[in-house]
Amino acid sequence: MPVDHGAIEASYDVLIAGGGLVGASLAMALRGSGLHVAVVEPVPPKADQQPSFDDRHTALAPTSRRFFQNLGLWDAIEPGVAPIRRIHVSDRGHGGFTRLSAEEEGLPALGHVAPNRVLGAALRPAMEAAATVLCPARIIDSQPLYDGAESGEARLTGRRVRVAFEDGERLLTTRLLVVADGMRSATRDALGVETDDRDYGQSAIIANLRTERPHAGVAFERFTPDGPLALLPAPDDAVSLVWTLPHDEAREVAGEWSDGAFLARLQQAFGWRLGRLEAVGQRHVYPLIAVTAERFATERAVILGNAAHALHPVAGQGLNLALRDVAALAEALGADPGEPSRLEAYARSRRSDYRRTFTFTDGLVRLFSNEFLPLVAARNIGLTALDLFPPARRLLLKQATGAAGDVPALCRD
Repeated sequence: MPVDHGAIEASYDVLIAGGGLVGASLAMALRGSGLHVAVVEPVPPKADQQPSFDDRHTALAPTSRRFFQNLGLWDAIEPGVAPIRRIHVSDRGHGGFTRLSAEEEGLPALGHVAPNRVLGAALRPAMEAAATVLCPARIIDSQPLYDGAESGEARLTGRRVRVAFEDGERLLTTRLLVVADGMRSATRDALGVETDDRDYGQSAIIANLRTERPHAGVAFERFTPDGPLALLPAPDDAVSLVWTLPHDEAREVAGEWSDGAFLARLQQAFGWRLGRLEAVGQRHVYPLIAVTAERFATERAVILGNAAHALHPVAGQGLNLALRDVAALAEALGADPGEPSRLEAYARSRRSDYRRTFTFTDGLVRLFSNEFLPLVAARNIGLTALDLFPPARRLLLKQATGAAGDVPALCRD
């Protein structure tokens, strides 16, 4: 369908606020459902400020690979990604470590690292073919419409949501509003859905590196006293860095230090497993805040992606959790996509996956940021035990790869 730049008045079955990775994935997942879907995106895809299709990299779990395969998109994505063959987890300054291997677990890969631009290049045209795309357009208000009382009840029951736009020209109604416009979602706030925010006191430095030795498909997760440090295998034998430091220090190191000073400090923190760190690209800094919406569904609306739950990046779980939400929502919707009982059931079903994933990521941050000596000893014994005992290692791998709990059909083979 064409991108619509004009003034319109229309009605849709599903209106998705946010055309980034999550919103575009939902539009694709609803293709063929018979539902009339529209996506609202304020930022054109090639704009410098487009956050979803920038130079960052995303670690895709096997469940996410299957999701894109089932949508028919993986063939377009796979040439631009790097497989994770092994994962090496260590605690800097202490002896504990554990290793995970795709070959030992009988898997083709433990995951894949994808540049966001590669995902966007596959998702954006697919979204435009599957839905009406309103871009640039920004939602400023949404209100349920009421059209009568149910028998025996005094309250009115909403059948649609009216959505108003910043330009004052569009006024739409929808049977289901999906909020997928990011962690600081104005659409979520307009619905009156509050959030529980947790500032970790850290920021993540994101950059791409060149190293003396090839990465050979190994992902490194190294815990340091300042915060986790990850080096992920990227396409073209580059390495994607996620380095967490206290807020002020991260801004100084990323924004003020020369490349040489930056690489020397990073080398000290990471070590020499990839040989000398030879070059670094543009550095970006992102404050790390865990955000949890108090509700994942409300009257004729669903909250998705970072608008629902933004996680610490320590285990690369954020987008993978969001794509499982997308798959579950696509399965849950019926002829009336905003039917309250279906939305309530969807929200209940996703709480367990969210709690399990949040506990996993938040627990890692808390466990490895504590330098209390008995706890340091215990966690390093635990890492060594994971390395020595395959059953325990497989439990960790099950959570890390998104296979724990009830996995939605679109995320299964």
